[in-house]
Amino acid sequence: MDELIQKLQCIACENPSGFTVTLPNLEPVKSGWIVALKETQNCFNVFGLRKALEVAQKTSKIIGGWLEDDKFYWDASMVYKNREDAIKAGIENEQIAIFNIETAELLYL
Repeated sequence: MDELIQKLQCIACENPSGFTVTLPNLEPVKSGWIVALKETQNCFNVFGLRKALEVAQKTSKIIGGWLEDDKFYWDASMVYKNREDAIKAGIENEQIAIFNIETAELLYL
C-alpha cells in the first residue's frame, strides 16, 4: 500500500488542479461524471489519502484528488455515463457538486 500511496502522491504533484485514476493500474479516467463517495468527504493530505485509498479499494476502484487552499483533497469516486444517474448519486452521497471529466463541467447540486 505504501508504494501505491507514493505513486498517487506523485500523480497529485503533477496534477494539482485535479485527477481521477483507476486502481490498481493508476490509469486516468477519461470520460463520464465523477461523483465522490460520502465516506471520503474531508479526506486531506496523507491521512486522507490512506482513508480514501482504503475506501476506493473496497468499492469503486477509483480515486482522485485536487489541491485547494493549501490542502490536497482525496476522494474515492464513482463514474457515471449518464448525467441523471450522476446527479442522483451525488445527492445520495451528499455532494455539493459533480464533475464531468470530458467537458470539465462542474455541476453544483
